Formats: sequence, structure tokens, C-alpha cells
Amino acid sequence: MSTDGKGTADDVTLIVTLLNQFGRMADESTVPEIGALCTEDVEWWMPEATWQGREDVLKGLESMRELGYAGPASRNRHVITNHEVHVDGDRAAAHSYFQLLSGGTPSSILAVGSYTDELRRGADGRWLLARRQVTS
Repeated sequence: MSTDGKGTADDVTLIVTLLNQFGRMADESTVPEIGALCTEDVEWWMPEATWQGREDVLKGLESMRELGYAGPASRNRHVITNHEVHVDGDRAAAHSYFQLLSGGTPSSILAVGSYTDELRRGADGRWLLARRQVTS
């Protein structure tokens, strides 16, 4: 993790917390609550879908819930690891790995991949997800 001389260690901690919070909220919270972690113009890329803008991204995340990949009803868990964060003023880049674990017994790994994220500091000073590329 690095501040590249233009951010603080607190910024890195806040960003790692946001990324972990996003994973937990994908499993336990509502889609609108997840939306509060994103910029209005957020972009999301996955091999099977591309979404642009908060409204489109939230519709896409809701579709993932309907397919059983996320949300409280799925009982699945997103595990986010190996965070690399680079802060440059009010912008940051992050890379992390994820595992999607089933909620069944015994638990199994449903997916493994990585997130490449861009974040921006909002007007209120909070870090927000501005772009996510999901690879598996």
C-alpha cells in the first residue's frame, strides 16, 4: 500500500475499509445502501456485463442478487484480500483479490478473481468507488 507522497496512510486505511465494506454489503445490505459507496458516474466492467452510471450499476448488482450470487438470501460471502492501494491527491487506484464462498455446508469456492478499482474523494471528503473492473 502506498500514498505515492500525495495521500496519507489514513486515506489508504479508509479505502481498504471501503473495499471491504463493499464486499460485506454485497452479502448483507440493500442495493441502495451499496449505491451510497459509489460515485454518480460509476462504471463497472465484468466479462459478461458492463454497466455505466450509478442507476445502471445498481440494476446490474440487483440482477446478480436475482441470480443468487449475492444478497442476504444467497448466504454467500465475498472475501476480499491482498489490497494494494495507491493514492494521488483526491484520486486513488486499488487492486485486490476476491473469493466468493457459498453459504452452504460445507462451504465451497464459487468464484475467484480480482478487482481493479478507481476511487475518488467526494465533496464531503469520503472515498467513493468510481470504476471497478472484475476479472476471474
